[in-house]
Amino acid sequence: MKVKSESEVAQSCPTLGHLMDCSLPGSPSMGFSRQEYWCGLPLPSPLVAIGDTAFVVNLHLYIASCPITSRSSRKIKHFKMRKVDLCLSSEGTEVIFATSSDEKHPPENMIDGNPETFWTTTGMFPQEFIICFHKHVRIEKLVIQSYFVRTLRIEKSTSKEPVDFEQWIERDLVHTEGQLQNEEILARDGHVTYLRFIIVSAFDHFASVHSVSAEGVAVSNLS
Repeated sequence: MKVKSESEVAQSCPTLGHLMDCSLPGSPSMGFSRQEYWCGLPLPSPLVAIGDTAFVVNLHLYIASCPITSRSSRKIKHFKMRKVDLCLSSEGTEVIFATSSDEKHPPENMIDGNPETFWTTTGMFPQEFIICFHKHVRIEKLVIQSYFVRTLRIEKSTSKEPVDFEQWIERDLVHTEGQLQNEEILARDGHVTYLRFIIVSAFDHFASVHSVSAEGVAVSNLS
């Protein structure tokens, strides 16, 4: 009977080569014994025979499945998309339109990451601004910090251009005297390329938006 090494077996039989790389549970609590079986027949570990060929393995084989644990010599990498504040200008996001603009309080203040800066409206409503992500993103949570905003409507678009907006979210905010309004919104169906924020009404003649943040992940570039 010819005896093959593990590397030879892995090359000649990919399935068994895969099994040899696996570390299998052997604790009584999981119902596995130290004696494993191949095709229902007990095999003397670490020697396994198939036909006229035998090979040496260092790990047990389990016929039904091959669970891979942290002890496995084969490392599996799990790639996770990084959650970021998608609205930050440092992520490439821009405010491409706003109905009001003050030199001291321009629209880009809402996405600069500085809580001390803000954008302010003029004395008429509705007022609006449009945020462009320059990519396809998936938003999971929105946080808007504002002052004197009464009703806020948010529309979204998945187009390459700022068109075809559809209503997404509408909220009536609570006025907090002397404090910023901090509105957190858990987003559903948050795949967007553009967001349009419409301040429908306010508690005063003017309103301000101090920051807009969107927790989520970038999905793909615009093509």
